[in-house]
Amino acid sequence: MTTQTRNGDLASSIKQVLRFLPAPVGIVSSFAADTGQPIGLAMSAIMPISLEPCSMAISVNRSGSAHAGMLASGKFCINLLASELRDHMASFASADLRDQRFTQPDWQQHGQVWYIAGAPASIFCEVRETLSFGTHDLLIGVVYDLIATGREDILGWANGALGQLVPLH
Repeated sequence: MTTQTRNGDLASSIKQVLRFLPAPVGIVSSFAADTGQPIGLAMSAIMPISLEPCSMAISVNRSGSAHAGMLASGKFCINLLASELRDHMASFASADLRDQRFTQPDWQQHGQVWYIAGAPASIFCEVRETLSFGTHDLLIGVVYDLIATGREDILGWANGALGQLVPLH
């Protein structure tokens, strides 16, 4: 199938193409600086930046409910998920289920930042740089702690659904 976008809607076309681009998926958590309440969102816009210093980037929509809190707190945690934790995603992917966020018993605090105990990896970052572009802010954080189980079955997002990448044999 060939789609031309010269006169079409470029945003819709690129969105369709990007559905097939596999990406890690997780829940990025933080806290409201004024109340200490946990905040978070599901996302696949997660990217390693550097090993020296160890750093990660996330892309957060400025209109999202967690955006202001993440900037104010200056910290976030990328919780990578395994298949048995996939049910955590629903409440973070839907504003209608917001009241169900952080209700599972495996949510814990590390300092003021919330993380999922038993997740394959929880990567704790302190925001060092912010770059605004279009509708989103790119938050670059220096990793200050890591809790990892050693599991390698991290969920990803592709073709509009959760899945796992497996090696070709």
